[in-house]
Amino acid sequence: MAGEKMTLTSAWLPLLCAAMAVGGCNKDSGTAAPAAAATHVKAAIGKSQVPVELKFDVAERPKVGQPVEINLALIAQISASLATIQVSGADDVAVAPGGNQYEIPSEEAGEVYRHTLSVTPKAEGVVLLGVTVLLKHDELLDQRVFSIPIIVER
Repeated sequence: MAGEKMTLTSAWLPLLCAAMAVGGCNKDSGTAAPAAAATHVKAAIGKSQVPVELKFDVAERPKVGQPVEINLALIAQISASLATIQVSGADDVAVAPGGNQYEIPSEEAGEVYRHTLSVTPKAEGVVLLGVTVLLKHDELLDQRVFSIPIIVER
């Protein structure tokens, strides 16, 4: 039994020393930390909370170099005094001139607003079309960004 006590005490001794060392790390060294180190930044990470849906339909099979129509349907769950839709393409897809932005004055909650735009894919594979929806309501401007994947054939 004396051997068991010795083993038990020997096992607890390193743990006790480690606990004391960690506890000692929290002591004040007497010097103040720089103010910048104490600053905490809060960031909102996650989905946009703007209550709007965007649905799309590609009219035909997209082919490299050939214009294709994309039908958009905007459905907002809140009314807005103005809704703006901005469309942008990367280097591998071109939006037809004049088709990169349109506005819906006085958008009503629950209504479906449709718009057709023309894009020309420049590369084979999956290309992304960016769509930003801006809603102005109660003197606030909220936005939500969507990506539309287009599978392009040669």
